[in-house]
Amino acid sequence: MYHVVFKIFEKLSDGSDVAFEFSPVAFTVFGKEIVWYAILITIGMILSAVYAFNRGRKLGIKTDYMYDYAIFTIILGVIGARLYYVLTSLDRYTKFVQVFEIWNGGLAIYGGIIGGAIAIIIVSLFRKINILTALDAIAPSVMIGQAIGRWGNYFNQEAFGCNTTLPWGMKSWVVTQNSNYSLEGTVEYLKSAQQSLVDQGMTVDPNGYVHPTFLYESLWNVIGFVIIHFMYKKRKFKGQMFLMYITWYGLGRAFIEMLRTDSLYIPGTPVRISMAIGAACFIVGLALLIILGVRAKKNPPVLETPVPKEPRKSKKNKAEEIEEIKEVSEEETAAENIEDGEAEEITGEPDKEPEEAGEGSPDEPEETAEEAPDEPEEPAEETQKEEKEDGDGN
Repeated sequence: MYHVVFKIFEKLSDGSDVAFEFSPVAFTVFGKEIVWYAILITIGMILSAVYAFNRGRKLGIKTDYMYDYAIFTIILGVIGARLYYVLTSLDRYTKFVQVFEIWNGGLAIYGGIIGGAIAIIIVSLFRKINILTALDAIAPSVMIGQAIGRWGNYFNQEAFGCNTTLPWGMKSWVVTQNSNYSLEGTVEYLKSAQQSLVDQGMTVDPNGYVHPTFLYESLWNVIGFVIIHFMYKKRKFKGQMFLMYITWYGLGRAFIEMLRTDSLYIPGTPVRISMAIGAACFIVGLALLIILGVRAKKNPPVLETPVPKEPRKSKKNKAEEIEEIKEVSEEETAAENIEDGEAEEITGEPDKEPEEAGEGSPDEPEETAEEAPDEPEEPAEETQKEEKEDGDGN
């Protein structure tokens, strides 16, 4: 359990501290601890995916393809974030199995960005989608996950800076050890890292207030996301939103990293890795934005056509459709009944069997009482003449 105090709430009128106490563990499932950090990261991923899906449709990417991006970007993003952290802090691992213990912390955002970018390139090539278009749809949405995920650092009491006298400065210490892994507030961490900080040229008071750098980065991402969101309407060329993202984030991260006490350094140098990468992203991104922006102004490129969105049917419309189907069905049934009735009038009673022979059948014509002779009768005069000749001969 952490005991956190902010300088602005240092003392009340009665002289007591205004403190926030919480555990990094949200709840347990079958004895397994579920920490706030994992919950917030998951929420951030979901919201990022929702925004990216909507933005992808507007940039002409089908929803089915966006599912591919979401799955592979998350997987390779997590792998990249872990691999980046491990490779830049090998001295912290004594056993190979510790490399896979991601639940104990150790994810680097730049590694996640690199891994996610690789996933986007692979899916784009496979689906034959323009890579810059995909980056424009997905990259800015990452800022949502970053803004929310940084609050996981607050619940872990990590990613803070050096001493400050600003009103929002904070300090924390452990009051109870109620989890399976060791807890360290700002006081415990700075005491244990005192010598290494001195070697890096930093003098820090472990009992003093420190910069909540996780808060700075969270707010920086929120502001950047809002700006880029509204800049989509003025998008001039493919890749513009992606360049705006790395430029904005790189600038903020370069300055915020200078305040942190847990930075990763380039081996053998006093240069902070994240600060150097952030500065490089800002310089390269800004240069490309200017060059490609001027080129697009002279020769405007053809941008994507949005995927048509299927209109949602209201409950009222659905009810009307059901009624129409019922009416059509009733009309068809009535028509069939009428046709059957007309057929019965024309053919009589089709089910009645024909009458037995001798009684006459409606299908056979009746015979007349007297049958016509087979040979025609001779005229009367010829008959009389023949009789006279017979008499004379006698």
